[in-house]
Amino acid sequence: MPRYFNTTGPCDTRRHYMLGPEERLPDLLPFVEQELYFVLHAARQTGKTTAMRAFAERLRGMGHVGLWATLEESQGFESVEEVEPIWLRALERAGRIHLPEGDRPPDPGPWIRGEPGTRLAGYLGAWSAALPDRSIVLLLDEADVLRGHPLVSLLRQLRAGFMDRGPGHFPVSIGLIGMRDLRDYLAAAKGGAAVNPGSPFNIKAASITLRNFNRDEVGRLYAQHTADSGQSFLPEAVDRAFDWTAGQPFLVNALARIATMERVTDRSVAITAAAIDEAKEALILSRTTHLDSLAERLREPRVAAIVQSIVVGEGGIVYDTDDFQYVRDMGLVVRGHDGAEIANPIYREVLARQLSLNIQENLPRPRWRWQRPDGGLDMAALVSAFLDWWRENAVILFENADPGYLEALPHLAFMGFLQRVINGGGTVHREYAAARGRVDLVVSYGGERFVIELKRVPPAHRSLERVRAEGIEQLCGYLDSLGEKQGWLLIFDQRPGRSWEDRIWADNPVVNGRQLFLRGA
Repeated sequence: MPRYFNTTGPCDTRRHYMLGPEERLPDLLPFVEQELYFVLHAARQTGKTTAMRAFAERLRGMGHVGLWATLEESQGFESVEEVEPIWLRALERAGRIHLPEGDRPPDPGPWIRGEPGTRLAGYLGAWSAALPDRSIVLLLDEADVLRGHPLVSLLRQLRAGFMDRGPGHFPVSIGLIGMRDLRDYLAAAKGGAAVNPGSPFNIKAASITLRNFNRDEVGRLYAQHTADSGQSFLPEAVDRAFDWTAGQPFLVNALARIATMERVTDRSVAITAAAIDEAKEALILSRTTHLDSLAERLREPRVAAIVQSIVVGEGGIVYDTDDFQYVRDMGLVVRGHDGAEIANPIYREVLARQLSLNIQENLPRPRWRWQRPDGGLDMAALVSAFLDWWRENAVILFENADPGYLEALPHLAFMGFLQRVINGGGTVHREYAAARGRVDLVVSYGGERFVIELKRVPPAHRSLERVRAEGIEQLCGYLDSLGEKQGWLLIFDQRPGRSWEDRIWADNPVVNGRQLFLRGA
C-alpha cells in the first residue's frame, strides 16, 4: 500500500510519510541515566505518542526495559478504586504488545484485589523485583486525562516509589506525557493549591516540550511524497504550507493530504502555492476533530480571558500565570513580537470564525447592497449596511453573547457580518495580537484588496480622539506594508452613556496621499 500523509493517530514508517520522531525532542537519555522523572508536554497532535513510542523502542535496544503505555481509558473516572485496575491492565496489555515475554509486567490480578491507593505502586514494585538486574523506564501517555483523586493518587504512588527507585525496586525513570506542563498537573492534583517544591515532578529541567516542524523539515516531509509518487511540491508550496501552519505537524500533514488526495490527484502535476491555499480553506471548512476540539476550548473561562485580549488587540495579559501557560501548552497561543498571539494563521482563522459563528448563522442571506454593478465588492455599501445592522442589533447581541467575549463582541460582529458576505467569493486575512492595539483585515474579492482596521474606545480611560489618531497612524503603516493607497478604519465606541448619534460618524481624510475612510460605530 502506498504511503500517505497521516492525520489520525501515531505515525508508522510503513504506512505514513514521517520524519524521525525524536528529531524534535531534546536528548532524553540523560533523564534515564540520572534516574529522573520527567514530563513531556506538547499540544494536541504534534507527535508526542509517535516520538515516545520510538524512544521506548530505542531504550529497549540499549538494554533497558522501556515501556510506553496509555492511560487514556481512565478518562472520566473519579474514584481511585475504579481507575487503578484500568492502569494495571493498561500496563499489562502494553507489555504483551511491546516487550519480550521475560520482561513483561506480571498478571495484575493479585494487585487489583489489593487496597485502593497502593495498587499501582505495589504492581510496579513487584514488576521491578522480578527484574532485579534490569532498569525499567515507564512512559505514561495521556496522563493529563486524569482529574481529582485519581490524579492525586497517581502522583502520590509514583512519589512513594521515587525514593527507592532503581533495578529490583521501582522503575528508574518515569515520564508523564500529555498536553499540560508539570505545574498544571500539580495544581490540579492539589485542587489549585500552591505547588509543592518537594514533589519529584517539580524539576523544571525535566519538563520537556516537543517543538513544531521548521521550514526545512516541512520540505523534507513533503519530499518523501515526491520520492514515492513522483509528484513534486514546488518551493512556493512548501513555503506557503509553513506560513499557514507555523510548522504545526497535524496542519502540515493535513494540508498535504488534502492537496494530494483531493485537489491535485494527477501525480504528473506539481503542488503549487495555490493548491495549498485551496487545501487550507477546505481544511477550515471541514471542521476536523482536531480543529473542533481546539474551538471547544474557547468556552473555558481561563482560555477566553486570554483569547479575548488577543482578539481586541489590547494588553492586560499576565504572562507569568498558570492560565497563560495552560493556553500556551495547548498550542493555542505563542509569545510573538506583539505579545501573545494565536499560534498560526489557520488557528487564527478558525478561532475568528468559530467565535463569530452564531452571528453568521443568524444573519439572513445578504439582500443589502454590497456589490457594484460590475460584480466587484462595494465596501462603502457593505460598511454602511453593517452600521445599520449593528445599531439595530447590538443590544440583543450583547444580551446573548458569551460572557467571556463581551469586550470582543463588536470586532466579532463585524467579522461575522463580513464573512457572511464574502463566503464563497473571496477571502479574509486576519491579523491580531495582544499588543497590536487593533485588528487588521485584508479582504480579497474579485481581484481587488480592501484593507480594514478595527479598533475600540474602551469603557474607561480612553478618548475617541486619541484612538482615532492612533488608528490613522496604524492604518497608514499597514497600508504602506501592503503597498495599498486606501483603507478603512472602523472604531467601536464602548464608553457608557454614548448615544448612537454620538457613536456613528464618518470622515474621509486624505493622509500623506492615502485615502482613508473612517467610520464610528
